Amino acid sequence: MLAIPLPAAAADVPLAPTNLMSHGKPCVTGDSRPSVLTATPVLAARQQHPTPGKQSLTTFFYWWPLGGTRNETDVLSQASGNPSNVSQAIPAGRLTDGSSYVWQARTFDGTAFGPWSVKCQFTVDLTPPPAPAGVTSSDYPTGGPHGGAGVPGVFEVTAPAEGGGDIAGYEYSFDSGTLGGTFVAARAHDHGATITVAPPHDGSNRLTVWSKDRAGRFSSPFTYSFSVRAPAGPAAEWTFDEAGDAGDRTGHGNTVVLSGGATHTDGRGGVGAALSLDGVSAFAATNGPVRAPNPDTGTMTKVRTDHTFTVTARVKPSAIGGGEVAAVSVDGAVTSAYVLGQSGDRWTFRMAGSDTDAPVSAVVSSDAAATAGKWTHLAGVYDSFTHELRLYVNGVRQSTTATLEGGFRATGPTAIGRAKAAGVATGFLGGAVDDVRVYDYAESDPHLAAFAVPLQPVISFPDGDTVSKGGKLTVRFDARGDENVVRFDYSGGGSNQSVEAIGGSATVTIDARSTGTSVVSAVAVDAAGHRSLEVLASFTVVGVASVSGTVLDLDTFMPVEGATVTMEPGGLSMVTGPDGMYRFDGFPAGSYTLSASKGGACPLSSGSIHVDIPDDAVRRDLPVFPPFDDSGEPTCTPEQGSE
Repeated sequence: MLAIPLPAAAADVPLAPTNLMSHGKPCVTGDSRPSVLTATPVLAARQQHPTPGKQSLTTFFYWWPLGGTRNETDVLSQASGNPSNVSQAIPAGRLTDGSSYVWQARTFDGTAFGPWSVKCQFTVDLTPPPAPAGVTSSDYPTGGPHGGAGVPGVFEVTAPAEGGGDIAGYEYSFDSGTLGGTFVAARAHDHGATITVAPPHDGSNRLTVWSKDRAGRFSSPFTYSFSVRAPAGPAAEWTFDEAGDAGDRTGHGNTVVLSGGATHTDGRGGVGAALSLDGVSAFAATNGPVRAPNPDTGTMTKVRTDHTFTVTARVKPSAIGGGEVAAVSVDGAVTSAYVLGQSGDRWTFRMAGSDTDAPVSAVVSSDAAATAGKWTHLAGVYDSFTHELRLYVNGVRQSTTATLEGGFRATGPTAIGRAKAAGVATGFLGGAVDDVRVYDYAESDPHLAAFAVPLQPVISFPDGDTVSKGGKLTVRFDARGDENVVRFDYSGGGSNQSVEAIGGSATVTIDARSTGTSVVSAVAVDAAGHRSLEVLASFTVVGVASVSGTVLDLDTFMPVEGATVTMEPGGLSMVTGPDGMYRFDGFPAGSYTLSASKGGACPLSSGSIHVDIPDDAVRRDLPVFPPFDDSGEPTCTPEQGSE
């Protein structure tokens, strides 16, 4: 076999190990040293000998406590080829949690050791992340009862005072105090998070929050206790989700019977069903006055129209204009005690002063014109103490009010989709009505605003939910047909942004910054600033494999121009320029063979180099050398072969 001598400039010993990694983290010393979340971290390096024929190499990994000295006890070794990546895991029981260590490596070729590598450091961290520093809420502060069951509130989670940078997010649940709840990602700028959630019940509630670090470990829990107001709730509620007549969701037995050709249609955003009305004869009504249990005695009692009450409905009229049409009303003997609906081009809430053919009435009208073909939430409140009528449109209290000194106590049924005047049915509504509620008290502004909160948007990925690192991910937000939505607030790709909703949807692109699974979150926001509950969707960022380097003449250690570099499998090939550089991109991660050669009067050849290429950039220089004669001397040099 021919002996291939080393170039005179190279020593016949292994090179110092390179590509040092402390359990997958780059070699660092000092305060920036990485933390390893295991007691058996893997130390890794790349070993290499300048002589390609030296294939039996062994790298020794030494470690010792920071402040100590290298010894011959704490050492591991790994044998492999030339060049190759080598690694070893420190055995269990050799490291202490919370302690920092130094490590260093060098390679042995069977005859001589090469030089030492640079020193690396790491800290063993087996301790779970710290718990959140606190939780606050202006919607549900500690102390007396606030809000209501099912009414969303905002809870602000404060990151722990130390270690916040390693917090990926927080998991939370109500009352159970056990993991398995809902996860919310931490904000990039302060490592805290915002939880928007509705308490599940009235009375005492406990929101338990855990920090979750990037390794997937959870902290001890932080518990936030608060009290939720316990209102009596609606006296009657109808959602029209069942076929046929609509049952009272409260359980109070106030069923409404569909009449005059009333049918069902899709609810807002395709959620559930709604009452469909033709504007001519169709309506629905109870068999008598709405009843609810007295909060003190439990006795079923009629809801009085001459006392404080609230009525709400979600309405989607097919047309606007003309006379009064009713979404909800209550029958007196000859006229409606109140009508919540639309008159002319405005939403209205009207109450009659007496049960006569032509009563004096008090009317509150909306600030803006009503819109046809669009779901709108209406609420009318009558306060018998102040005699004030208030109208709410999409949860917003309208600027004008009206007063009614008289009023009367109606004893007839509650009607949906029609009114009564001069003893006959009138004011039939064309379109759809849904989510009708009647209360025997004045519902609060925050609760009425909550009814108008947009539906959660739908997040989709038109081009798929997988994107290459450094690329752009296309994300689409859809308001599910809710035309009240004017924008989407979203976070993803490391930033919080807003985008206008045009036609109920919006499409954006976000940066794919780091590999792995990431999350984009969004809320829908209406013109009044009401925000939907947050929705999350995950996507995957994959790395882009690439390999590059320089072809070097082993006789001169100069870059080689005109060398053909190939990579197999894949059949990739290119010819180097004056700088001797080559680069291949856009192929799957895996094991490949790289080779370089140059023909002509003085051919140069490198043989083969095997390399494992991950989902990331890798650099490998390729040596080439001239042919040798039987005496081991080059048969030619590049200069001899040049023209």
